[in-house]
Amino acid sequence: MVSKIDHLGVLVEDIDENRELFELLDVPVGRVERVPAFGVDIAFIRVGESLVELVEPVDRETALADDLDAAQQSALLHHVAFRVDDIEATLATLRRAGVALADQRPRRGAGDAAVAFLDQRAGNGVRVELVERETDVQLRD
Repeated sequence: MVSKIDHLGVLVEDIDENRELFELLDVPVGRVERVPAFGVDIAFIRVGESLVELVEPVDRETALADDLDAAQQSALLHHVAFRVDDIEATLATLRRAGVALADQRPRRGAGDAAVAFLDQRAGNGVRVELVERETDVQLRD
C-alpha cells in the first residue's frame, strides 16, 4: 500500500521568504506551482529520495491561512504525505475499515499527482496525505 514518504508539507506565509534558508543549506527550492484545487502555491525541495513541500495559501480567508494565524508562526510542519501505488484502492480499503477521510475522492495536487487527505482524527492529530504519482517531481523545467 505505502511505498515511501513522498513529502513533508510545511505551511508558510511566503515561499520566497523561506527560500533563502534552504538555498544556504544547498537544497534548492524548485519552481512555484499554483494548485487551484487547494488555493495554494507550492514549491518542492528534494532531500535525498524524499521531498519537502512549501505550501503558501494564496487566499488569506482559508483554513490553511487560519492554521498559520492560530500557530502565530510564519511556518509550521503541516502534514506527512505517503506515496501509494493506487490511491483509489487505498481510499476504498480505508473507507471499509471505517477510517475518517477528509477527501472521499482524490484531487489533483502539485507535480501532477492524485492526492487525498485523511481526516486529522484518523492520524491522531497528525495530518496524513496520500499521494499517487506516475513520475517523480522535477524541480526545474
